[in-house]
Amino acid sequence: MCTVWTTGIRNGKLYTIPERPLDPRWSKRDLHAALAWCATGQHLGLDAERAFQAAEALVMKSLHHEIFWPESQLTQDMEFIQKALS
Repeated sequence: MCTVWTTGIRNGKLYTIPERPLDPRWSKRDLHAALAWCATGQHLGLDAERAFQAAEALVMKSLHHEIFWPESQLTQDMEFIQKALS
């Protein structure tokens, strides 16, 4: 049986993703931020995997400001989620 995380509720819909290993240096706050971004991505139409990858990258960007990814679908997804929240 697969354990799932609840990423959040948006407009009354519950979003989840399968639990996965994370960087052990992440705090609970980092995890909560990632799950919130993931729920937003899912609400905006990204599939769970793409939403979590973008959310994970957003957490990494917040922890390591100098990190960047070449222009890719990942960077577009990150910008898509961030624009929705601004």
